[in-house]
Amino acid sequence: MSSTPSSSTNPLGGPAKHRFRQVILRQWSGYVALVRVCPGCGHENRETDLFCTGCARDIRNEPVQSSQDDRAGVELLNRRLAREERQRTRSRVHHAQGGGGWIFVGLVLVAISIAMQADPLVRLLLWLGGIGLGIVGIWQIRRDGSTLRIWGSILTSIAALFLVLVTVRALAGGGNTAEPDASLGQAATPHLGVEPIMAASGTPPVANGITGEVAMYRGGPRHDGQLAGPAPATTPRLAWRFDTGGEVYSSPAIANGMLYVASKDGILYALDAASGSERWQVRISEYVTRSSPAVIDGTVYIGGGFGFYALDAATGTQRWSVPVRYAGQASPTVANGVVIVTSQEGWIYALKAETGETVWHTATDGLAFGAPAIIDDQVIYGTDNGVVNKVELATGRLTWRATVSGAVFASPVVSQSTVLVTTEAGTLIALDLADGQQRWSFTHGGSEAASLSDSLVVLSASDAGIYGIDPGSGEQRWMYPAGKRDLSAPVTAGDTVLAGAGDTLLALDPATGAARWYFLAGDVIETSPVVVDGYVFFGSRDGFVYAVSDR
Repeated sequence: MSSTPSSSTNPLGGPAKHRFRQVILRQWSGYVALVRVCPGCGHENRETDLFCTGCARDIRNEPVQSSQDDRAGVELLNRRLAREERQRTRSRVHHAQGGGGWIFVGLVLVAISIAMQADPLVRLLLWLGGIGLGIVGIWQIRRDGSTLRIWGSILTSIAALFLVLVTVRALAGGGNTAEPDASLGQAATPHLGVEPIMAASGTPPVANGITGEVAMYRGGPRHDGQLAGPAPATTPRLAWRFDTGGEVYSSPAIANGMLYVASKDGILYALDAASGSERWQVRISEYVTRSSPAVIDGTVYIGGGFGFYALDAATGTQRWSVPVRYAGQASPTVANGVVIVTSQEGWIYALKAETGETVWHTATDGLAFGAPAIIDDQVIYGTDNGVVNKVELATGRLTWRATVSGAVFASPVVSQSTVLVTTEAGTLIALDLADGQQRWSFTHGGSEAASLSDSLVVLSASDAGIYGIDPGSGEQRWMYPAGKRDLSAPVTAGDTVLAGAGDTLLALDPATGAARWYFLAGDVIETSPVVVDGYVFFGSRDGFVYAVSDR
């Protein structure tokens, strides 16, 4: 018996001889060729056609049936295969690994290279890497018009925003955006955004009974916290307080009977040290200013925001300025006619105190948040990379480099033979000034600078205690339990140790660590106290500058 049915038609209406062939075709193609047959001309039309493509007859009411032409199924199969291939192509391009992702990562790298504070070579490599990844991403989505248009719009918007910011910055005073390598090599700019708010009265400072001076942060270029004093012998009372309107993070400087202090809102104030009356104020920056001013030979030196400034101490008039980005964190140090200042972009600069011209500048191997110390024509500074460097004051040439166990945020403290640094890990480390080798360490350290003399080291520790330590061996002599972790850097004024402990100003006996007296402020005392002529001056988070005395 023949395997082919003898009937002239199959159950679907097609010729019997094509039955098995069509079944096989349908099984592997997944398609059945359905058509509408025109009763007039017999032309097979697609099932979706409303009129015959052969004679234009209305075939909407004609029944749908299987095609008797094998080629119809093959044609539909080819159409399906072509459509699926197009879909696969679009899907492959659209979901290509790293298309939009590469562009996003590239943008992130470019943003990091612009914002980060690191060596210029590292920033350049990050920038080039970001551009390269962006090009790879665009190449992978080049056939996907929709995705390409989306990312094209994003990139165009970012580029336009960048151009607008650059243009606005240039119109507002493009000196602030100059690169440190180029701009600081030129003469200092006459104006860089210092805004006088209150002018001086025009009369010179009058004698007010305060003749002592604390010209810069923690007493002098060594930052050893040794002040001439004397401190109040008995419990002091409030002499005056001045409201700055913002937290006070920086220690005051005192010279010629005037007190100079900066507030959080970027304003430098000049006050009469005896009465607290305001002489003048100048806006240094729109950013938070933690820099303590230095006052040398009638000039106030201070950094803030995108500049470093020299102002007339009597009037606040600007003498010179240089563009130093993010210069308001570390206090300046002045010695031998040179001002040493650091930026939060990883640079340290030596400027001529008289003109602001750059003597030298070099990378700091990290960020230097503390004021550099100067001794015997040598500059010592620490960075958040756990590095302590000693360089020559005249040239910036590296003398030695020491690595310590933790980031260094506080100012180094130096004597004729020792460098003291405190680390974020809570360790006080003593280094040899000559070669940088470690002498000893004290594990109860905090993050604030210590007070150093030939006979005693005083340290505000992270365990809420104030310690007296032997400077030769690092052995503990005494400990005062302050009971508060918000401790300021201590100072020693004659026979009295002073430090802020939370909202309390403490006075201790340096021989025993016993408390002598205390004074309550309105909030946490952030600043290292300044002591002259029986007065103690300090700032607080409540926005006030305090003057206390037992006189």
